[in-house]
Amino acid sequence: METENRQKEKKRLPKPVKYALSFLGVTLLCAVLTLLGVIWVLEKGPSPTVTETFTRSVRETSAIRWVARIFLSEEELARYKSVSSPIEEGKSVNTSLIHMAEHVEEDEQAGPGYELLDISEGTCKGKLLIVDDPKRVILGTSDNFGREAGWELTEMVKRYGAIAGINAGGFNDEGGRGNGSTPQGIVIDDGEVTWGENYQGGFHLVGLDEDGILHVGYMTVQQAKDARIRWAVSFETYDGLASALIVNGEVQRQNLGGGVNPRTAIGQRADGALLLLVLDGRSISTLGATMQDICDIMLEYGAVNAGNLDGGSSTVMVYGGEIINNCASVVGPRRIPTAFLLMEEGDVDG
Repeated sequence: METENRQKEKKRLPKPVKYALSFLGVTLLCAVLTLLGVIWVLEKGPSPTVTETFTRSVRETSAIRWVARIFLSEEELARYKSVSSPIEEGKSVNTSLIHMAEHVEEDEQAGPGYELLDISEGTCKGKLLIVDDPKRVILGTSDNFGREAGWELTEMVKRYGAIAGINAGGFNDEGGRGNGSTPQGIVIDDGEVTWGENYQGGFHLVGLDEDGILHVGYMTVQQAKDARIRWAVSFETYDGLASALIVNGEVQRQNLGGGVNPRTAIGQRADGALLLLVLDGRSISTLGATMQDICDIMLEYGAVNAGNLDGGSSTVMVYGGEIINNCASVVGPRRIPTAFLLMEEGDVDG
């Protein structure tokens, strides 16, 4: 009996440890209750605007979409679901509106042929890379779609020997656990359809044709081939918002739903120059940007056409071998299947 009592005493935790564990348990419970209280206020509080913004924002994420369902029913969530059909997405790009400027060879007088700007518009912060010659921008891709993990953007820029790059098309990312191996929609790499060839429907496409003209819109594989698309990806939000934001100088307002998140986009001016834009989010300095914010910035810098790319924790710009924006992923840069890359003068044929 004495031996048994000694064993029980040994199993008992010291009082300081018990107090510490109790304190941690109570603290954790309070934190969870506080967080649930904040979410309740955001979802069921007195401000419809706050509720809509918060709900649309979390529904755009892959990892925490479920948060919107904590206090909102499916019927309530349906009010904040943004859907754009292929017909609603708008007209196709009028290529005659783009008049390619003559691009001189790089020298001390001409400069590098691109300009990197800091963006600070309202609550939006990020980077804008303006590339004079659109033929210097190509699509970078990782190896073995659907089988091997994608590459981080820094790795893709290095492997291609590029000057800079931004993340491009979407990829399967159920629960935020995707490894960038399986692209969303279609991928066209140097004129060859490397993903989505056998799909019978159409895609929300963002791509460049053989002349360096940016196309944004809904296309089938055959339509993309007919348009001589050379580099292209697909992306649409989880709620079905299409990628076309500005077409022929007109904002496609039916595609401007969504919430506030990090964003990546590409646009083109009338002189052919490409606008590669990343906008930060989910940080103390900025929560993120809306689709309207993208349009406002693109229009300010002269975009005639512009398309939304994969955003959120995938939003990254690399320059000088390093990430130069605020990556929103808590686990570091995501692995991605595709990226738009700025190449050295003369590296791209055409």
